[in-house]
Amino acid sequence: MISPELLRRFPFFGNLENSQLVAISIIAEEETFNSGEEIFQEGSPAKSLYLLEGGSIDLYFTVLDSFHSELRKEFSVGEINPGELFGISALIEPYVLTAAARVSTPSRVIRIDASALRATMDTDQRLAYALMQKIAKTAIDRLNDTRIQLAAARA
Repeated sequence: MISPELLRRFPFFGNLENSQLVAISIIAEEETFNSGEEIFQEGSPAKSLYLLEGGSIDLYFTVLDSFHSELRKEFSVGEINPGELFGISALIEPYVLTAAARVSTPSRVIRIDASALRATMDTDQRLAYALMQKIAKTAIDRLNDTRIQLAAARA
């Protein structure tokens, strides 16, 4: 459990009611990670939604050569900065992570239990609407960033 006041500091949670912040804070906890640690892997079940408090996280995916499975290439698909969400697949069906997250500088995150958050959203439609609006914006922003990277790679 974390303090609801900690959540209130971040724009993602800024316009939620106090009771909603309390409900989320009960299912959240702070964690720290060292450089190089992998927080989650692409293709894994999305069990948590994360908010970066401090540090830096890289999102990437790995492409395997279909003829030589030992050949792997990682592609960066974004950098998470303080105040930003990651692991948003935790709120988007089928709840499977579409990228991996690796710590680039020592980081502190807020980890929110995804199944508990979805259950809370099921009982509070206003909370669900507010969070899904922000999740959708985050997903669109990431898609646009990926498009820019793909266009640059083709040039």
